[in-house]
Amino acid sequence: MSKNPSLEGLQAALGDLAAEARNRATEFEDLRKLAPDFVDKLARAGAFKVLVPGDAGGLGASLPEWLEIMMALAQADASTGWVCAHANICAGIIHASAEPRFNDEFFANPHAMAAWSNLPRVEVQELDDGLRISGSWGFESGCTAATFVGGMVQLPPLAEGAPPRMLAALAPAREATIDETWDPIGLAGTGSHDVHFDDVFVPWHRTFPWPAGIAVSRYPTAAFVPGGWFIAMAGAATHLGLARRALDEARNELRGKVDRYTKKSPLEHAAIQRSLEAAEGLWYACRAGMREALAAIWDCAWRGEPPTAQLRIDARVAAATAVHQGADIVRATYDACGASAVRRAGVMQRLLREASCLPHHISVNQSSYELTGRVRCGIDELSFRL
Repeated sequence: MSKNPSLEGLQAALGDLAAEARNRATEFEDLRKLAPDFVDKLARAGAFKVLVPGDAGGLGASLPEWLEIMMALAQADASTGWVCAHANICAGIIHASAEPRFNDEFFANPHAMAAWSNLPRVEVQELDDGLRISGSWGFESGCTAATFVGGMVQLPPLAEGAPPRMLAALAPAREATIDETWDPIGLAGTGSHDVHFDDVFVPWHRTFPWPAGIAVSRYPTAAFVPGGWFIAMAGAATHLGLARRALDEARNELRGKVDRYTKKSPLEHAAIQRSLEAAEGLWYACRAGMREALAAIWDCAWRGEPPTAQLRIDARVAAATAVHQGADIVRATYDACGASAVRRAGVMQRLLREASCLPHHISVNQSSYELTGRVRCGIDELSFRL
């Protein structure tokens, strides 16, 4: 791999990276994180900074290009796909909304990777030169591989009647402690443990408004803030890759079977063909919707314009739908495979477990449809949550 990663270099290395992720998926699940040597390979290939411009050490890819790369990694191993997708979202937000001093500090490290969470259980002391923070954040995906960790904090409003201030506060990973609490039914390899700060000082320049981000970068990356739509993209990319893997694995599983009564392959059964082809159509439609939503936002950003309310709604709905329908596709393929799918050593049971987690993520859960619907119908105004 090139010392200075490029989009072309990552695309060339993607096959080997995906093959290794596929072969080591069970290892990552047992470790409850991606193995450090594999993280190093991903970082050297630029897989954590796909959307960051080249002048900041990134690959300068477009949103549609990013989607294809993340889907390929998730197809190989859902945990690898989610960690990489989430790391790219964090890097994109830092580039878009952090002040230059922190941008320079963060991206000076060729292996830079951030992880943060919006689930704070922290006490914050506000000082003239920064914040002192004690406590934890939960579900911090990729924290075991990150160079900076932390999460959202809420500060009192600056004026009476104003809303509270919500910021992301990050510190070098060496200043934090990781509590290995992550022991889920699926996506165990994401290392989504608790991150603990024990009276850690975070200077103001390592904080930035989030999720109500304020863009300080130029377009197109300025389009990454504000809003939850950007984080939802990571869930969609992961589940589209996961669903693609399930469809392919189901056919492989069924090709090796013979019906005990008809002596024919189950793939010749009309009910199974209807189920698998309907799932194929659903996957194709979800992928097409994501491609269209991201291309529209990227085109808008290249014109130097922020994404419109409609574009953000479309992206959020497309992402939530890709996650939930992707989970349904995995379930349909699991059911089509019959009794052999339940084997503990088999891949289908693991794919089913992997698909059970992200439908609960705050950016793509069922309540996200209520959020987009209320804005679409004019009940609520567009907010940072979207």
